[in-house]
Amino acid sequence: MTQIITGTKTEFSIDPVILALLPEQGCVELQRDAAGKVHQFHTHPVDEILVIIRGALRFEWDGGERICRPGDTILLPAGTRHQSEALDEAIYAIAMLPPAIESASN
Repeated sequence: MTQIITGTKTEFSIDPVILALLPEQGCVELQRDAAGKVHQFHTHPVDEILVIIRGALRFEWDGGERICRPGDTILLPAGTRHQSEALDEAIYAIAMLPPAIESASN
């Protein structure tokens, strides 16, 4: 059942680094992975930017691997094959732009 709860949260604090990721149109997602969580190799149709907030991720892509820690930023171009593993509980922000909409030709 849908509910609207009025006025229980009136102040929000968002880290300026995370706020700067927010695209003009699109979203920033917060992801939490338990230790050992693996996102198997995959790709995305859009560019993504990940900012590690807490914990550590082993981030792998074709041609590289790195342990990423709080404050690290991952620039992930669309189509990049990659995977990650949380080495402990990891929290990170993911910014993405919606795919471009092609205009119909007349």
